[in-house]
Amino acid sequence: MQKINLFAPNPKGGKLIFFTPFSHRDHHVKDGAKEENQSPKRLYFQIFKYYKYPLRVLIVTIFIIFSLFLKLQSQTDSISKVSFNKKYIVSYWHDTKTIVTEPARWKGKQWGTLAAIAGAWAITYVYDEEIYDFFQKNKTETKDNISKYLIEPWGSGLYSLPMLGIIYLTGRKNNHHRNVALTGLKAFLLSGGAAVITKHLFHRHRPSDNDPPNPYLWEGPFPFTTDYTSFPSGHTTTAFAVASVLAQGYKDKIWIGITSYSIATLVGLSRINDGKHWATDVLAGAALGAFIGTTLSKINFDGNKNIKISPTAFQGGYGMRIVYQLD
Repeated sequence: MQKINLFAPNPKGGKLIFFTPFSHRDHHVKDGAKEENQSPKRLYFQIFKYYKYPLRVLIVTIFIIFSLFLKLQSQTDSISKVSFNKKYIVSYWHDTKTIVTEPARWKGKQWGTLAAIAGAWAITYVYDEEIYDFFQKNKTETKDNISKYLIEPWGSGLYSLPMLGIIYLTGRKNNHHRNVALTGLKAFLLSGGAAVITKHLFHRHRPSDNDPPNPYLWEGPFPFTTDYTSFPSGHTTTAFAVASVLAQGYKDKIWIGITSYSIATLVGLSRINDGKHWATDVLAGAALGAFIGTTLSKINFDGNKNIKISPTAFQGGYGMRIVYQLD
């Protein structure tokens, strides 16, 4: 597969393949890989190196996502009136039950995907310390400032929540925008809650909890403490949950999906750069957030089969792949 620069899709068509690398080695997809060139209406998209042009990436993605949201004001739809009211609040309970029980409705394909993600996580776990050391050895003040002021706020909600507020306000004459915004808010809150619960079930040590950092220290659920909350990455969980809602809520606007997942990926990688998480924390957070976001989208948007998330291994590395198939 030919490498393609960010936001430079292959004109020959294909799948929109978005790689989230967790290894510091050179990332190349094996020649002859399956699924290539299976459809004339697909695009290839890859992010191989997070720190090569981070500022350019952020400027372009932020510009595109906000400009597209402004253009969406002119759209209309037939969705019934949606607003922040008692019905919406009650929906949190019903949607939470649906998310929790969703695995009971899985078929073999879904369980196979879970097994593949678990396998990718296990492989990444072996290299957790190596990946962390690479990021720390290549830290610079510029990268730290970009992470702190441009990337991290998308995971904490400092940028993403106001963005959802803007989408909601643009939906005064378009209920679909309001539905997307409120579902995005729900995804942020529920995924954040799920991440907190999971953190206290595992109590994994953060890189900063030990000197030298040790990725293999887990305390389990019994220590009743607020310490050791590395697994999973909460920022990555919420970022991927919101990104999934935006991608599926505006599935006819492909660049919204691209930019949303790009920002979510940068959030995850920034957490490793900042010394807050291990690579497997980020991978688990991405999977958890994407699951919650896509499940909520299925509940509120009639679903979307265009987006598939799966782990992948390629020559010299491994990571997670997001495939966006055009209709």
